[in-house]
Amino acid sequence: MRPLTFALATLLTAFGFSKANALCIYKGDFDVKTTIRQEFRDSRWVVRAKVLKAQDHYSKEDAPYTTYQIAVDRAYKGSPPKHLVFFTMRDSGGFYLDNDTSHDIGGKYLLFLNPNIRDKGDPAAIVGTVSVNYSCGQSKTWREVRRSEILELEGLSKR
Repeated sequence: MRPLTFALATLLTAFGFSKANALCIYKGDFDVKTTIRQEFRDSRWVVRAKVLKAQDHYSKEDAPYTTYQIAVDRAYKGSPPKHLVFFTMRDSGGFYLDNDTSHDIGGKYLLFLNPNIRDKGDPAAIVGTVSVNYSCGQSKTWREVRRSEILELEGLSKR
């Protein structure tokens, strides 16, 4: 990570920015506007998925995080398992499968996913989970997906 980007990320995290002001770092650059094509290429799986359940985790040992059980309705890239565990930290860089007031149980999402790799300091629960490629990127609620984006995904999935 570039020194300036790291310093900015540290500063923003220290001031506890909300999801509305999420920390957006993509491949070492701050606040990048990605395309569907970029994230499709960078992700192992691209799916439409439904949120089945969620569980928040708070402890003295780990930073807060949430796991979501999701069911894949449609895979645009790759052959993911039918059910996945989605993991997100509850911080400024998190991507939440929530609505305005609670977990979005039953909600559908377009998700550009990668398996998580546990780094030093990560909770043990991250093992075997997935998260979005870029929290400020193309992953979003299914109701936000435009018809042109669906057509682009279908085209990319046929390659």
